[in-house]
Amino acid sequence: MSRKYPQAGVTLSGLIYVCIILGIAAVTAMKLFPLYNEKTKVDFSLEKVASQRESAKMSKSEIVRLIMRQFEVSEVRRWSTSEFAKVLKIEKLKGGRGKVMKLQYEVRGPFFGELDVVLKYDRTLKLGEPVTD
Repeated sequence: MSRKYPQAGVTLSGLIYVCIILGIAAVTAMKLFPLYNEKTKVDFSLEKVASQRESAKMSKSEIVRLIMRQFEVSEVRRWSTSEFAKVLKIEKLKGGRGKVMKLQYEVRGPFFGELDVVLKYDRTLKLGEPVTD
């Protein structure tokens, strides 16, 4: 008997290759997600504080305190208050037209064996203005 329709499907070796590729993609995503998630939480916290009108008139210690409070809510536990105060820069704009907040840091996370992933964070926000991206 001849068949009208040829057999279709995936071979066992093809299924194993697909599973290996999906497994590698899943492990990679699980390793990178915590760094990306933390970056997103830091962005949100900085934007929330920078968008407050009164933030342009606050001192650096007040701004650090507000951001650290946002970090507590977002569960960002990378810095203590004193460590974060060293990393955060508050500068006046030329001509005295407000202030900007700059945050630059680098995070290393383990990837596989001796291989690390590096996240470089560099963000500058004007204080007292709504954030638009």
